[in-house]
This record gives sequence, structure tokens and C-alpha cells, in this order.
Amino acid sequence: MPLRVSKFALSKLAKKPTTYQLGPFEVGQVKAHLSHGLSAAEISRRIFKPDGQTHYGETAISNCIDKLRQQPKWRGDRQKGSGRPRKTTPKQDAQIITYLLKQRGKENMVVRKLKRAFAFLRKLSNTLVEDRCFEAHLKYMRRPNKSIVTKAYLADRVTYSHGVKRKREETLEKWAYVDGTTFYLDRTEDELEHTKRRALGTMVWRRSDNKDAKYQDCLGPSSYNKGQGKPVRVWGMLACGGLHIHVVEEGEVMNQTLYIELIEDHFTDWCGNCEYLVCDYERFLRSHDSLHALSKTPLKLVDPYPKVSQDFNAIENAWAILKERLLETAPVHLESREEFISRLNAAVKWMNKYRAKRLWELSTNQKERAEECLAQKPPGGRTSH
Repeated sequence: MPLRVSKFALSKLAKKPTTYQLGPFEVGQVKAHLSHGLSAAEISRRIFKPDGQTHYGETAISNCIDKLRQQPKWRGDRQKGSGRPRKTTPKQDAQIITYLLKQRGKENMVVRKLKRAFAFLRKLSNTLVEDRCFEAHLKYMRRPNKSIVTKAYLADRVTYSHGVKRKREETLEKWAYVDGTTFYLDRTEDELEHTKRRALGTMVWRRSDNKDAKYQDCLGPSSYNKGQGKPVRVWGMLACGGLHIHVVEEGEVMNQTLYIELIEDHFTDWCGNCEYLVCDYERFLRSHDSLHALSKTPLKLVDPYPKVSQDFNAIENAWAILKERLLETAPVHLESREEFISRLNAAVKWMNKYRAKRLWELSTNQKERAEECLAQKPPGGRTSH
């Protein structure tokens, strides 16, 4: 993201909480929260100052509420000349933000580089430059956990998305999605402890001053834990809002032979009323023999389906729901492969019963995915799915 804020700069921001005043944006937030019946104390915990770190005090919110009640049309505008002269003009502020957003995909932007690009910033403090970014609602944050789509694949994704938007809903409801995933059985008590910690989720209540950041209760599992343990490989199909799975035999890896057996043994039963199949581009999925076996079922491949498009394959989202359910039902002891498979089948049965509405949405929302893909910058980029 746009700007690296040093610890020194953040400490300076934290030491000047009284320099910020409620502006039109914050007053609008207060008014919205007030309409929902929140108290001044509750509102103060929801509205950040421009530093992005601290909240406005309850007194400031109370004063704002009183003024809104006295002057319902007040929007937080200050009288001209009531504040200190601004050291940058609106035009200069716009130049900073435009440059920042343009360069964030090309280099790691820091204040020093902004000052090098704009002469009018060189006499100003780093904190002031950071404030301009905060005022534009920009904050130095971790990049989202989504990989980029390289230029080679953007055009195909755009073509596919336009094609999906032209299709009838009745046609899209007949799409099935196939793919595989891998689960890992804990082999040791140490791996089990990390798994139980991962089941607690990524968020935790802890002190905002970070004093307890390294306490054991606040720490997450090892980043390697997801790929550790004894693998249990699963293949499945999402069709007509239902998830169907097949567990690969222990020690085996899905290949052309096993995939053809999967097609012959299960696809006709799994697909229901579906007529089209979405699958990724592993070689064995689209080999001559695999396509020949597929031709004997009611299914035919969706064409053209773009490469590097896991976000269009709806079964990926079904796997995510399944993994969450397995974390929720994880035992406190080490389990055998047979015990895990039994729990896995129970989780799929639970999903098909209690998450049926969500699975149907995933099976039929290709148009939403296509619209989001086309709306990315540049068009064809990764969606949130």
C-alpha cells in the first residue's frame, strides 16, 4: 500500500491527540451513529482521528451531538479563517495522492520519495506529509492476501467475463465445478497445538498499545502449519448447490488414470441437472483420454474458460467453508485417518444441509464474479471470491 510510516512518526502522531478536530466526514459519522441510538461513549470508540490510530474523546463527541441537536443542518464546516493557514493547497494535496496511487504498484513509496518528487514538500515535516495521506483515508497496510493476475492472462479473463454477462441465468445454473484440495492430519502433539490455535481465528482482543502483543495467548499458529502433517487428498464437485467429495486412497496422488475413474464412477451421479463443467488447467484434467471419458457423461467443458482463474471456480469457496467447519469440529486429541474421513463426510453433510443457500449462491453467481473482474484496475484483475 501507499506509505511507510516510521515508528518515530507514529509516536509523534500519538503525542498530539488534541490537534485534530471533528470535520464534515467525522460529523457525518456521528450523525449516522446517533440515528442508530448509540451513546457518545459508544460513538467515540468507532471514530478514528486522521492519524488512523487514536479515537476522538467522549467529550468531543458529546459536544458534537449537542451542536447537531441545536443546529440540525450543521455539517461540521468551520468558519473561514478560524484555523491555522494550511501549508499545502488543495491542488498540491491532489497531486500528492494521485502520484502516490500511481506509483504504489511500481515502487515502495516512503515520505522521502514523495519529497524527492515534489519540491514544495521538502520544507515540511514528515508528519505533515503523512497527515495529508491520512486525510485522504489512505493508510499503510498489509497487501491483501490475493495474488496478482499477470498481463498475459488479463485479456482472456476480460473476454470470459463479457461472455458470462451475456449468458442466461438458466444456463449458468447448469454449471458444475470440479477441483481438489488437501487436508493435513496432525502427526504430533506439537502440530495439534498449532491446529487448535488456528481454530481460534485470526482476530483476538488485546491491548491497543501492543504491550501484550507477544503474550502466548495472543500469538497465532506457525505459518507453516497449514502444510504440515499427513496429507489426505480430496476431489469433489459443486453442482446444483450441493458438494460431493471423493477421498483419494492413502499414498496416491490424483493423475489421469484416477481422474478418469472418478469421471466414470461419480460424475453422472454428482452433476444432477448440470450440463457444463468448470475445471482448472492441470494437464490430466484436459488430456485427450480425460475429455473422452467426460464426453460419456452429461457434462461438457465450459469454453472458453481462462487460465489462472481460481476465483471463478466456485468450488474453491466451498472448500473454504468446509475447512472452517473442520476447524470448528476439530478434536482435542490426535485422530486417525479413518476418524478424520468420518468427520470430513459429516462436515460435507452438514454443509449441504445448513449451508445450502450459500452453496447455491456460489453455484450461480458467475455474473457477479464477472462484473467484479471487469471493474478491477486494470480490467481482468483478481476478484474477492
